[in-house]
Amino acid sequence: MEKEHIKDFIIELLKAGFLFGIFLILVGILIFLIVNLRNLPDIRQLENWKPSEVTRVYAQDGTLLTEFFIQKRVYVNIDKIPDHVKNAFIAIEDRTFYKNIGIDPIGIARAFFQNLISGKIVAGGSTISQQLIKNLFLTPEKSFSRKVKEMILAIKLNRLYPKDKILEMYLNYIYLGHGSYGVEAASQVYFGKHVWELNLCEAATLAGLPKAPSRYDPYINMSGAIERRNAVIKAMFEEGYITKQQAQECINSPINLSEENGNGVYKDYFTDMVRQWAVDKFGWDVVYKGGYEIYTTIDKNMQKNAIAILQNRLRNLQEYVGFPDMSQEEIEKLKEKYQNQKIGKFLKYGRIYIGIIKKIGKHNLLIQVKEHEGVAKFKGSLKKAKKLLKEYGELPVYVKFLGGGNFEILPYLEGAIITLDSKTGAVRTLVGGYSFNKSQFNRAIQGKRQPGSAFKPIVYLAALLDGYTQVSILKDKPLAFWDEDLNQEWIPTNYYDKYFGDVTLRYALIHSLNAATVYLMSKLGFDKVIPLAKKLGIQSPIPRVYPIALGSVDLSPLELAQVYSVFSNSGIKCEPYFIEQVIDPQGKLVYKHETKCERVIPEDVNAVLVDILRGVITEGTGKKAKSLNLPVAGKTGTTDNFTDAWFVGFSPDITTAVWVGYDRKKKIGKHITGARGALPIWIDYMATYYSDKEPSEFVLPDNVAYVPIDPITHLISVDDCERKDLLFIKGTEPDLNCKGELAITIPKLENENLLEDEFLMDYEEENITDNKEMEKQQDLQDNSNINQENFMFDLR
Repeated sequence: MEKEHIKDFIIELLKAGFLFGIFLILVGILIFLIVNLRNLPDIRQLENWKPSEVTRVYAQDGTLLTEFFIQKRVYVNIDKIPDHVKNAFIAIEDRTFYKNIGIDPIGIARAFFQNLISGKIVAGGSTISQQLIKNLFLTPEKSFSRKVKEMILAIKLNRLYPKDKILEMYLNYIYLGHGSYGVEAASQVYFGKHVWELNLCEAATLAGLPKAPSRYDPYINMSGAIERRNAVIKAMFEEGYITKQQAQECINSPINLSEENGNGVYKDYFTDMVRQWAVDKFGWDVVYKGGYEIYTTIDKNMQKNAIAILQNRLRNLQEYVGFPDMSQEEIEKLKEKYQNQKIGKFLKYGRIYIGIIKKIGKHNLLIQVKEHEGVAKFKGSLKKAKKLLKEYGELPVYVKFLGGGNFEILPYLEGAIITLDSKTGAVRTLVGGYSFNKSQFNRAIQGKRQPGSAFKPIVYLAALLDGYTQVSILKDKPLAFWDEDLNQEWIPTNYYDKYFGDVTLRYALIHSLNAATVYLMSKLGFDKVIPLAKKLGIQSPIPRVYPIALGSVDLSPLELAQVYSVFSNSGIKCEPYFIEQVIDPQGKLVYKHETKCERVIPEDVNAVLVDILRGVITEGTGKKAKSLNLPVAGKTGTTDNFTDAWFVGFSPDITTAVWVGYDRKKKIGKHITGARGALPIWIDYMATYYSDKEPSEFVLPDNVAYVPIDPITHLISVDDCERKDLLFIKGTEPDLNCKGELAITIPKLENENLLEDEFLMDYEEENITDNKEMEKQQDLQDNSNINQENFMFDLR
């Protein structure tokens, strides 16, 4: 009897213990739930949820130029996403999506047993709702606590929002590789099309990415991407979304990717300028997260062509002049950059690095980039490089990695190109240096250098406004002027110290005579030249000293381009701009450029100046540009000791300024003038620009006319006198003819084009002929190599 009581007691005790244990478990679960549910995020936050979106920048023709983003995302509504795209993701990620409550208990159980059997995590069991919750609200840590929170929030999510809204948020949020978030951005990256343009196979490829974007990246692992795509297709067939025939056709098809190689970001001086403008105007968050659309003025094709032309010419010019001399400060600064540059385990093909020259052969250089070594060739003179290497032991240089232990030496020389649409002021091309990856300093906008003779047209324009004509006489001889800066006399000199006595205003500008220009400046006075320069668009300070007539003031290429664009546009100045309009994600116009143009020069006076500047091309320092056979005009510019080379020229459509030089002011090379250093770049650029379009013609106003002028007497040509047709404002032509008689009638000309002046000897060619050393350059004819250019010498 006692034994039975003891047995019953033990049974009762066990029951009580079991119940107590269950009680403790339930209490533990309750405490766990209280602790973990207490700080759950509020799902209702999604009502105002706006994910980070990419801001897109477009070129003049509406094509994509570049993008700014933290997460590359373009949000699209669910009604824009085709059913086969939605079904592809549902089939592979959450087959019960439209049926489950946010979690899939059967799927979770299946994943649990698969993981238990494998001894590791091989299946997740997460629904689309759970994945969205994890990405939006929770940390990526792998813990039981986080999983419970995820499931509870997923259930809440499905109670608050319809399935289509949840799917819309998911398809716009998920990461799909190459910096792209969401199906629209990924469609652009991988296939170069919108998500609503994807076919079944492309949709399946994207749907295969969320599990492991890098592992199944078709740009990197095509076989893995195809295998994963086929798994998606199989799942779609099993779920009844597609037919067996559709599945088989897709499985047998290749993955055809966009040629952009997964990278839609184009970064250069212009796009960086757009970025800075947008950040200043709208703020960093808007630019990198706001999903705005920025429409610019840039000609995308010409921008790429300009970069290629500048790089090619600078490489050739650097080899022509040889390795440059470098100061200790320059060397130390580059060596510091060399030490600070970040280099991975492997050098990347096409990437620009700073290397160290370790040894120099006849034309080969041993280059070291941290732990990597290679060889580079340099065809120019290495005399200075050998001297510097001997003196300093190491010599830094910019190089591009070509793969296989080979490097390309990049020039120390820099340059800039900027093109304005003369009729509107729109920036069509802007190149601020050899490469944005080499240096981010934008020389087209930020660089201030002396323009040399490229400033002279402003002085001559002031003279024309003051009543001078093309045949007004100037004195070209050594004259002393007081230089207030130096507090001493200053005597301007011509190139080669050669003077021509009395010359016409036209001849002085076409042949860039320094003495005649300063003489003209002295007659006009600063108050007629400096305000005019400001009126034309120069914003930099201009001192009241005579050397400004020869371009001693520091100006940017943009400033000079604006000045010359006035000449191109019949005397009308249009403010330069590069942003057309900005549209927010809702399609609202938040910025629109308003063109600002005003007449600053009388049309007739401007026409006369253009006639003279066209003479620079046909007769003067820009004669090399005659090969273009286009209606163009312009002016060369060279500074003392050949430190800066310029050419600024224009057609009736566009104005382009080109600068070449070193960032540190030093000689480019022996006799590298504007005609030799900058003009060839301008010629290549203009030839490319007009390769597929017809240029406009310069239009003459009614009150100007071409008049036959005798180049000896500078009077109206009649009978057997020499003849040169020059443009005059009606009523300002000479009163007498070449016979000394009163000119009663002036023959009218049907052909208003400039005729070649065979009488006026080209000053530069005369000097080349007289100088044996320069005479060697005359027979070099190859336009493709700067070493073989027959360059005309510009006058400083």
